[in-house]
Amino acid sequence: MGDYYKYAIGEIFFVVFGILIALSINNWNEERKNILNEKNIIKNIVEDLKLDSVHILKSLDEVRSQLKVVDEIISMSLNKGVIKDYNSIGLLRFSSDFRPITQKNHSLFVSNMKNEEAREKIQNYFLEEDKVLDIFIEYVDIIHDKVRPFLSETGMHNLESLYDENSTVNLKSDVLISQLSNIKFQQLLYERRLKSDSFENLLSNLKIENERLVNYLNLFDE
Repeated sequence: MGDYYKYAIGEIFFVVFGILIALSINNWNEERKNILNEKNIIKNIVEDLKLDSVHILKSLDEVRSQLKVVDEIISMSLNKGVIKDYNSIGLLRFSSDFRPITQKNHSLFVSNMKNEEAREKIQNYFLEEDKVLDIFIEYVDIIHDKVRPFLSETGMHNLESLYDENSTVNLKSDVLISQLSNIKFQQLLYERRLKSDSFENLLSNLKIENERLVNYLNLFDE
């Protein structure tokens, strides 16, 4: 009986040992799959960040053109400058767009990432992006809710431009000039300039952070 018990215990030991090895191999395979899956999703994040970067550059170009026009109009209202291109004054009523896709597509995955450093860097980038979104809303509200209604009230819109394909003059320059001394108009120009400048600065910073994050995440593909 002693030999039998020794044999049984040995058999149990080998069975348990085999199970533990199988579990270890299975866990190793699962961990390897998770690492590969995370690397693949990081690649997707990088691609989305690059698309966002293109969009950021486009928005920056647009808002900088708007700032140039607003600055010229403000200078003229203060008798310190002139409007160089009246065809561009229509930019006063236009707003740039900002619709980033990275955070929208990957926020859930990022919050569950195993790599703590990568997760922290991406989430910090999302926080910077949120700052841009906050000021973007204020920037759009100024243009849509204040500037455009004022332009309509004063009859500054050039209706003929809607029917003339060759016309780029969206606003009547003579009406705009007549309103330059209007305190309400000057205040709107001030707010338009302030929010546009904040939007431009935060966009510029986000562009830099975008490049840094892309360079960091590309290391996972090496």
